[in-house]
Amino acid sequence: MQHRPTLAEDAKNLAVIGGSALAGIVATMALANPGYQTGPGPGAEAVPAAPARTYDLVEPLSGVNRLYGTVQTRDGRTHTGFLRWDRNEASWGDLLDLTRIDRGESGLAGVRFGHVEHILATGRNQAVFAFRSGEQATMRGQSSDLGPGMRSLVVTTPLVEGSPAATSDAAGGRGAAETKLEWSDIRQVTFQDAPADARPRGGRLHGTLTTTSGMAFTGFITWDVDEVFSTDMLDGETSAYEYEIPFGAIEEINRNNRRSADVLLHSGERLTLSGTNDVNRSNRGITVSDPALGQVKVRWDALADVRFHGTPSEESRSDFNGGEPLRGTVWTASGDELAGTITWDRDETRSWEMLNGEADRVEFDIEFSMIARIEKNDRGSTVVLRDGRSFDLDGSNDVGRGNRGVVVTAEGQTYTVRWADFRELRLDW
Repeated sequence: MQHRPTLAEDAKNLAVIGGSALAGIVATMALANPGYQTGPGPGAEAVPAAPARTYDLVEPLSGVNRLYGTVQTRDGRTHTGFLRWDRNEASWGDLLDLTRIDRGESGLAGVRFGHVEHILATGRNQAVFAFRSGEQATMRGQSSDLGPGMRSLVVTTPLVEGSPAATSDAAGGRGAAETKLEWSDIRQVTFQDAPADARPRGGRLHGTLTTTSGMAFTGFITWDVDEVFSTDMLDGETSAYEYEIPFGAIEEINRNNRRSADVLLHSGERLTLSGTNDVNRSNRGITVSDPALGQVKVRWDALADVRFHGTPSEESRSDFNGGEPLRGTVWTASGDELAGTITWDRDETRSWEMLNGEADRVEFDIEFSMIARIEKNDRGSTVVLRDGRSFDLDGSNDVGRGNRGVVVTAEGQTYTVRWADFRELRLDW
């Protein structure tokens, strides 16, 4: 059974959101956008933009979760501030999709930002990653996270609490000071904690996503592999108007069907929206960076709803240690027991690496540090997390017959357990 927040937890979240330290800010958002493309095809009557209005943006998070660092460019300049990476990553727990290429065989090696000390660009589509543990690895970009396909790195100068600029910005009177960089501009990115008195413009989206099969995941939300902040816009239309609604004004989104969704605002207003890929089956997926798991990506047809809320404990950079070797005990089908350091699928060796799989139209990237044990089953594997949740996964060689074997090294001896002989792994933590 998956955990869905109780009424008491809801009350706690509302208390967090309503607290004076986490008060909502009011921003005026212009809704008209001449470049906005709506759903009707050629010859259809255009839907007008909704009248301009103001929204109260709820900002339940402090910003301790936000990526922060210094970017050194190839022309010798430096830019320091909050970072938005490839448009859809902005928190320490967000996942970089990568392929590791510095060992005998390359393989998928996603890593959460919090484990990384710095990234040194070394080629058109690759970089050396230095981890907080002191180790290094050479990575190639997967999807658009590294290389020329990267959808920019935006560095935003932080506001300082109590400063005139911060007061002006909170009142909607000052634009963000942003520097937009392409991969070809970047020499090195060094990550660090944000100053204690700095706060970001716009909060990271956080909430609970529930799937049609009843699974629930709580963490940092990325909508349509694109929108991550309270100031980002949800686009859609009714029969009367086009809307651009800041996510910070939204309390809940419920998928209706392939073509539309119900949107509940914090004001109590409800809208049924359609006509764009934010609210129909063209949506590229909703991801949740779940601190006690890693990341899940949910397709539109598997989404039931998302409820946005705060959290009493934000994930910060200090929650990540840069990884350590995997250690545990393997049991074979014949009853043998082997304990030592572990190489999973002859590929994953560190706690920051990811185990991949699928269940009920949800893609899982589970950080090994969050796994208590892995048990083979008839279709794939049952993965049990350290917090007690379990998932029956298939769809990848990490959890099925394509697994290339589990290597156990102990006292100078190496043993390889073929997948056909594997029964269970219990990791040591």
